[in-house]
Amino acid sequence: MFDDIFNNLKGFIDSKIQEVGNDLQKRFGIPEPTEPFVLIRRFTPADSTVTRGGIAIVGESWRIEAYDDNTQQLMISTDPLRNVILFEVASPDVQECVLACQFNAKALDTEKPIKVSLGLHRPGQWGEMRTTSWSTGVSPTENFKSYEARAHFKKEADAAKVQISVQFESSGILEIRDIELLQAPVKPQS
Repeated sequence: MFDDIFNNLKGFIDSKIQEVGNDLQKRFGIPEPTEPFVLIRRFTPADSTVTRGGIAIVGESWRIEAYDDNTQQLMISTDPLRNVILFEVASPDVQECVLACQFNAKALDTEKPIKVSLGLHRPGQWGEMRTTSWSTGVSPTENFKSYEARAHFKKEADAAKVQISVQFESSGILEIRDIELLQAPVKPQS
């Protein structure tokens, strides 16, 4: 009898957790595009990056470096070792879409994956700037691999800027090339 009650309670809790998970996915997840992505912008080494220092152009790639000076800090910080804003462009002129940043990259001499983020940078409630971003990690490898980061864009009263950035959590080098920003219409939510 107690086993039946326990199993029923466990099943009920599991179903509620699943419902909450589905609701969070609908609210904060990235919806599926209804059509293929179209190119908004292709970035080349001829384009200036927002962050200037510690970035070199090697052939058709950007080489971004971050070094930890090994100084002991008394407080633990959640900030990355280095945050590099590569590019910033105006938001799309649509009400809602899925954005994608496709690129080729390789990470060298790093202990942790290097994050490449696609973010929306807009004014906050009290005049501060806030950035909502979606990222993908580039793990250490000797060869270039293809990656993609997607974001869900919804037009708001305040204009947003789309940012492509890199965050280092440990020392390392990221080589990145063939950066493209794309967009696609959003599949209606059911």
